[in-house]
Amino acid sequence: MNKDSLLYPQINSSRNIENNLNYQKIYPIIVIDAIFFQFYKTGIARVWRSLLEEWAASGYAKHIVVLDRVGTAPKISGIRYRNVQQYDYSKTDADRIMLQQVCNEENADLFVSTYYTTPISTPSVFMAYDMIPEIMRWNLAEPMWREKHYAIRHAYRYIAISENTARDLAKFFPHIHASSITVAHCGVKSIFSPAIPEEISSFKVKYSISKPYFLLVGASTGYKNTILFIQAFAKLTNKQDFEIVYTGASFLSESDRKAFLSGITIHKLQLEDEELKLAYSGAVALVYPSKYEGFGLPILEALSCGCPVITCANASIPEVAGEAAIYVNDSDVDELTKALSEVQKLDVRQSLISAGLSQSKKFSWSKMADLVSSALQSAAANIENAKKASAELSVHVEKFERQLLEETIDSSQFLNLVSGCMNLYEIDPEDESVLADLRLIRKRIANFWLSAAVEELESLYLGNIGKAHQILQNSAFKKTQLTEVEQTFVDELVEKLAKGLDNSRAINYRLAAMLYCLENEGDRTHFPNWLQ
Repeated sequence: MNKDSLLYPQINSSRNIENNLNYQKIYPIIVIDAIFFQFYKTGIARVWRSLLEEWAASGYAKHIVVLDRVGTAPKISGIRYRNVQQYDYSKTDADRIMLQQVCNEENADLFVSTYYTTPISTPSVFMAYDMIPEIMRWNLAEPMWREKHYAIRHAYRYIAISENTARDLAKFFPHIHASSITVAHCGVKSIFSPAIPEEISSFKVKYSISKPYFLLVGASTGYKNTILFIQAFAKLTNKQDFEIVYTGASFLSESDRKAFLSGITIHKLQLEDEELKLAYSGAVALVYPSKYEGFGLPILEALSCGCPVITCANASIPEVAGEAAIYVNDSDVDELTKALSEVQKLDVRQSLISAGLSQSKKFSWSKMADLVSSALQSAAANIENAKKASAELSVHVEKFERQLLEETIDSSQFLNLVSGCMNLYEIDPEDESVLADLRLIRKRIANFWLSAAVEELESLYLGNIGKAHQILQNSAFKKTQLTEVEQTFVDELVEKLAKGLDNSRAINYRLAAMLYCLENEGDRTHFPNWLQ
């Protein structure tokens, strides 16, 4: 395997030692899986290509290692690539192992996937483009969406390409706190700008477009809602004066063509950015009646080219179009027909073009790249701080555990220790060191009850250990989330409690269970009065 000499120095000369010191200054190292390019070249590919280009230009690329799936990633000067195997949805477990191995070899601090892959343990930042499968109630058991949800649960932090996507992410995954999501709007390439009349004329001649035309970009059935345009266009009184240009999948059945668009010339085109700019610039309007968008790049591109936009105020679309578009209800055919007529008026067009050019200036890839890189830096710093805090907590816990074992559990000193910890908890219920101390105290008391002689339980419960027990039992701490080790312990208690009073040590198990907020602690009426 070829390894970059800076990142993998052979420490056998003063020059290589210097390189090694330089390497140590590069922090964080972020592995980006360019898997999306293996499957698609659509909008998400545009997002990541633009980010990588911006980072290569700004120098942030020194932090980046791009995993190139069988040579499908875009090759950008200044980006370091590493070839990896093709992704296979039937071998996701093996892929996770491979990704973790790569992260280990690269000393990665963070992992980011362009499309829902995950390593085993390296902290990841999840890029949320949309929640269309969840909103539209697609089959979430399909491998692609299963892996998406796995990646969301695995992630440490999140980046969303719109405020609406951020809200939807938090809606479907309530455990995600808003503070862990960074919103970074997409940008628009500089190539998307108003074309001159001669360029538009040449474009129309090339594709035999002989009349004014309405443009559909990414046209398809389903949530893209192209059928609304077909039905609305069919009701235009002057529809014969126009043609239709569209990009994307075929959206028109032969029966729909005959029913709604008989006699209308329709052009299906596959356009690169240079010609897409001309298509936008020459159109009467971009018609984009989508029911949901994670962002809506075609809208922003159209605005940048001085193309009027007719769309629907759904999901993220108002964030992108602002007040520079004509909005219609996504199920109102007559309203869209009226908008198609309105946009033909010169004064309306000029107003929309001017507003659109102004609105488009609010978005840029450089701004998005800065926001994303800042979010990645912040996530890496938080992880590093968490590691340090964890190490410090480990030392603290070890020290407190020794102190705890030195105290006689039924002594006034132990009771004072419990009271002191509970006072600290009430001051700051999120203090990790206090929570760790209370967990140790709770486990020691629980173990004490489990090992105590049955005939001594009453006198012990009425003494200092019982008072310490009640301090924990009556506090909010009892409802804090259990650690994995605690959950295993509780599961064992539940199994023992299920045997009921026939078990000779039922009271011992009940006393231990009372400390963990178990619903199934047993029927109180069948226990001694001192335990009611």
